[in-house]
Amino acid sequence: MIDRLPDCDFIGQTDLLNLAKETSGMLYHFKIPFRDLGSAEFILGQGKIYGLDLQKPVYLFGNTQGDLGAMISLSDSSKTRQAIDKIRKKAVLSDSSSKQHVVYYLPEIKLYIHYGQQYLLLYKGKSFRKIQKRISEAKFHSVSPLWKSYLSKKIFKKEHLVLYSEWSEIKKAGFDYAILAHDSDSSNLEIKYYLKKNKCFNFEPKTNGLGFEGAENADRSINIHMDVSKLKNSANDPLKSLLAKLGKKISFPTQAFFDSWGGDLSFFEGGKQMAKERIIVSELDEDFNITEVEKYQDVVVSGYSVLFNTNEKGEIFFNQLFKKGLLRKDEGGYRFLFSPLLKMNKKEGYYQFYSGQNAPKMIPSLDNKLNWKFKGTSYLFRLDSINQKEIFGSVRFPTDKLLKKLKLKSSY
Repeated sequence: MIDRLPDCDFIGQTDLLNLAKETSGMLYHFKIPFRDLGSAEFILGQGKIYGLDLQKPVYLFGNTQGDLGAMISLSDSSKTRQAIDKIRKKAVLSDSSSKQHVVYYLPEIKLYIHYGQQYLLLYKGKSFRKIQKRISEAKFHSVSPLWKSYLSKKIFKKEHLVLYSEWSEIKKAGFDYAILAHDSDSSNLEIKYYLKKNKCFNFEPKTNGLGFEGAENADRSINIHMDVSKLKNSANDPLKSLLAKLGKKISFPTQAFFDSWGGDLSFFEGGKQMAKERIIVSELDEDFNITEVEKYQDVVVSGYSVLFNTNEKGEIFFNQLFKKGLLRKDEGGYRFLFSPLLKMNKKEGYYQFYSGQNAPKMIPSLDNKLNWKFKGTSYLFRLDSINQKEIFGSVRFPTDKLLKKLKLKSSY
């Protein structure tokens, strides 16, 4: 089977039966209709009926342009033919088979089906003929270098769904490859990631730092605590170049930031806070003359706070922010782009900007994570560990919105 596997931006495999066991708790938690059809027992039984050997790995491949494919081992291709006949009775199925190759197409879902004596290909995309040729005409011991590289890796070997990528965008970010693995419980999905590069990273986690207390409870929050001393002087670091490219979109002075940054950054946005707002009101004095009086009133504002530390070059960085209009003084406070009016405190090299009456409490913090709410779903990105050439982390999010998007609605 592995001799036939085609290259793609993302490749990988799944142990389908154990994956079904792992996700069964989620299906029952959300009371998904027909959840019994997702059980390992049902899938194994159906596989045997139609000649699929689902006790062997199912190999996957795909890219960001929408191409997606799966290769499944067959135990009896004659039974697979029976499955095709069953599909034909319920859906339009075009047949472009030849004497050498069996090929079907389901136009309703744009799915190609191709199989031989030992394999079944399911494919959606625009490169079917190229993929099918690679699969059907493969020679013995002709495993591609990409698949050979992936299969030699020891990371996430015990996981039930694993993807591997040497995608060009991953290379641009300075990594040689990435490996992703699936994990889940009854209500959350977690994607674990592993990033590898041949050269050492120019940053590493700090051994001490400060952040905002309770920042992770906000709709959006960032906590970063990194030793970036090597990154400051690295002109060609791919990650630094990527951040500089992103910063150009708003004319952010990325180099000045790295030159001055002490490695701590804590940010949160969301919720409401009380603040004082200055207003001018007209009043009558004792002689009935109208005078303008400055007063303050309590108002509710959006929660918005940012904390970071700088070295002696911090003033240069702030001057750049003012010069480019990213930071400006307004009504006795500060505004960063479209932020609410912010107050500022400076203490022992740390700058605090905050929208409420009081600055959020600073606490010792070493976590490196980002919590971001997008279209009603909160995503938690964690960077768990870094050594010289490897990064381990995870992305976690609740699955209720995903199931709704897939139209797998609860049965209650």
